[in-house]
Amino acid sequence: MNNNLEALKSAGLSEREALTYLDLQQHGESQTGKICERTKIPSSQIYTILNSLSKKGLVNFKIVNNVKVFRASDPDSLANLFEEKEKQIEEEKEHLLGFISKLKVKPTELSKLSDFKYYSGIRGIKSLYTEIINSWKSGDEYYIASAPLESFSKIEGFFLDVVHKKRIKDKIKLKIIINNNSKKWGSVRAKMPHTEVRYLDISTRTEYGVLNDYIFLITYGKEPYGLLIKDENFAQTYKVFFNLLWSQAKK
Repeated sequence: MNNNLEALKSAGLSEREALTYLDLQQHGESQTGKICERTKIPSSQIYTILNSLSKKGLVNFKIVNNVKVFRASDPDSLANLFEEKEKQIEEEKEHLLGFISKLKVKPTELSKLSDFKYYSGIRGIKSLYTEIINSWKSGDEYYIASAPLESFSKIEGFFLDVVHKKRIKDKIKLKIIINNNSKKWGSVRAKMPHTEVRYLDISTRTEYGVLNDYIFLITYGKEPYGLLIKDENFAQTYKVFFNLLWSQAKK
């Protein structure tokens, strides 16, 4: 326990953030009262801690009967946080990645995904995409529409080095509709295997994507945020909408 706590602190978490994250990993979905009871963290501070973890992409929540229920994000999200501090804590990397592997559980042991998950901040968006990456299977196809200029300017490195690198390796097909003002990023993707790019003049800061039964919506403003939803009916509806836009978009 102490080693795991120190590993999380070396990655940039405060002691109470680390305690809260470990508690959620161990106990799963929880309301704030239970978290406070187990960790002995005062209730007056727990929302500040959970909000901070959410911005780091390590915690998400759902609302049940108007009450927030929190859960730890996929442990792979820790790797994204660690990479930002890699130059300062290179000697701790092996220990932290070992800790992440211990946190992972087999898909059959996971509880059924919530109807939706909310993510905030750049780290949160990276965490959302990490869940998408971990859900696809070789040969899948996914769709992205209205990819705005802000999405490329804020996390293009993550898209290229993590998302597309693994997508191409796993032979995941992508159809993407990009705003006309972002053609230089579209040309990069057009050269990638398993990728089709079209352009459409849509003025929006929000993009949406569909992969199997998942849809995700991301808004890139001053503080980006996104929703990840698993619902077959929603996904089918968004696929129909995407195909309509695709038919109007130009190569």
